[in-house]
Amino acid sequence: MKINLVRLSNSLDPNVTFKKEDDQFISDLNNELFDYDIELVEGDKDNQYSIVFIETGGSEQHFVKIEKDLPRPIILLSTCKNNSLPACFEIKTYLANKEEDSIILFGNEKELADSINNISKLLSARHYIEGASLGIIGKPSDWLIASTVDKDEVKKKFNINLIDISTKELKEEIDKGIIDNIPRLSTINKLGKGNEYLDGALKIYSGIKRIVEKYNLKGFTIRCFDLIEEYKNTSCLALAMLNDEGIIGTCEGDVPSMLTMFFVKAVSDKTSFQANPSKIDLKTGNILFAHCTVPLNMVSNINFMTHFESGLGIGIRGDLSERDVSIVKLTPKLDRALFMSGKIVYNPKLSNYCRTQIEVKFEEDEGIYNLMREDFGNHVIVVYGNIINEFLNLLHFYNQKK
Repeated sequence: MKINLVRLSNSLDPNVTFKKEDDQFISDLNNELFDYDIELVEGDKDNQYSIVFIETGGSEQHFVKIEKDLPRPIILLSTCKNNSLPACFEIKTYLANKEEDSIILFGNEKELADSINNISKLLSARHYIEGASLGIIGKPSDWLIASTVDKDEVKKKFNINLIDISTKELKEEIDKGIIDNIPRLSTINKLGKGNEYLDGALKIYSGIKRIVEKYNLKGFTIRCFDLIEEYKNTSCLALAMLNDEGIIGTCEGDVPSMLTMFFVKAVSDKTSFQANPSKIDLKTGNILFAHCTVPLNMVSNINFMTHFESGLGIGIRGDLSERDVSIVKLTPKLDRALFMSGKIVYNPKLSNYCRTQIEVKFEEDEGIYNLMREDFGNHVIVVYGNIINEFLNLLHFYNQKK
């Protein structure tokens, strides 16, 4: 990634040597940034990302002349020499008076490279999120009595377009009976060999995929239980396949889960798993999470079973790797999030739970405490690795955004 570097200075002494020192500073900083595949480049005015290097005090008026043309948020870089830092604070206050956010970066070259890398992830996530369209196919399921969101607030806060799409329109696509080109079709056919529901499940997949393409969606949520009544089949396989392809999909019309999975994708480029917190062991502190729609690329030993509640269609059972995971979920008001870090210790195969099941161990009672503290609805999002800091940084940015 290349980031435009804007340099501002105001020297009263034409013989000062700061310019040469600052040239070396930027060169050393770029050497540290090399490991992150980031480079600061002067004069790249078309770049959507910029860092303003305040080299000296007295640069404030130069900043005022150019600030309207700078991308937001404004990032200020200081060497903490030549009155660079106090000038950054003056500029930061100037922007705050205009109700605009800014960030001041300072430290040694290694510390700055780490900060710039973290900020670049945040900026990339914002670029992925803002202006995106996400579909709501049908209304949220009747039992999601607390998981609705204010669409206008989503647009205002995140610049995300939530598009209502009727179940009728989806059924019209499914009723065409067309199975489109399918990635990894040979694998799907092998897993579903002899399964009476496979043909219908692939028609549901194809119908949803055409809806996604029609509305240029980066993700969607679907009122999936209506399909059971109509087709005696489910969208579980479609969701497992589409998430595998990088198209965010959640079931039951759960919009907060869709937004959470979309944010996870934005900050980490990772696939995630929508699951129910289904059982808590007070003795061990372990929590069982389960659902039927796990993305295919998150599991091994995949088995096409039926959907748990209905006994129809295809529900996915698979084993997740026994490693560290993050558990996150936006609350319906979108101003807070559930967040927990744990480790998968077991893949149960219990008969009275949804098909893919994981037992996650948390430090002492941390998991239970966090789960009970936040009001997040009936689903959580599971992702491999620790992405909590990135997720919370993104949420913090949007909560601070004027």
